[in-house]
Amino acid sequence: MISTSNLSKNAIESALSHNWKDAVSLNESIIEMDPSNIEGMLRLAYAHIQLQNIEKAKKLYRKVLLLDKYCFVAQKNLNKLSALPKRSKKTVQKSTVKQTKMSPNLFLEEPGKTKSVNLINVAPISVLSQLENGDNAYLCIKRHSVEVRDENKVYLGVLPDDLSFRLLRLMQSGNTYTVIIKSTDKKSLSVFLRENKRGKRFKNQPSFLPNSIEFADPVKEVKKCQVSEDEFE
Repeated sequence: MISTSNLSKNAIESALSHNWKDAVSLNESIIEMDPSNIEGMLRLAYAHIQLQNIEKAKKLYRKVLLLDKYCFVAQKNLNKLSALPKRSKKTVQKSTVKQTKMSPNLFLEEPGKTKSVNLINVAPISVLSQLENGDNAYLCIKRHSVEVRDENKVYLGVLPDDLSFRLLRLMQSGNTYTVIIKSTDKKSLSVFLRENKRGKRFKNQPSFLPNSIEFADPVKEVKKCQVSEDEFE
């Protein structure tokens, strides 16, 4: 009898090949063997979306949330499906819950010109759940801070105070930046900032300073070594 791990591997390969009917069959077999297999349910729900079986997908996401009420993927995709106009639910495009294909160079670090930032005072989950990694956003100057908003001008969060203070001055002098959604969670949002242009006043100043150097704690390192040695005994 084939194991659930092998079935999962085959189900993932089917999804990567966009063979959604096989993906449905394989994930259904997994759930039949393991009724509480959340990963299988999530894959099955996504496959149903690709096959236009929207109500089946919604039922699966609700079932996942009964097992794990904090499952961000289920809540996020269920919110998207529930927000669809009634007439379009049977003919939803396959991009409704999209698989973002991002360039491998999208988050390429460049000293002084790029920075990954965790926003503060982030928007509620109803807003965060609509975001996808790779989405574009923009910086919005306020009196004492710099906000991040999406392309529809919806508030997403604020840059940390020290970075806001620095970029306020640079942006007011002509610097411009690209903002890309890097990752989202239930209560957090990370963005990737890239300097596009420098104003004349600060043309020789980098937008982002290097992070402070962190030294390894010798006590922690010794403990790590002890743990590693114990694992081989």
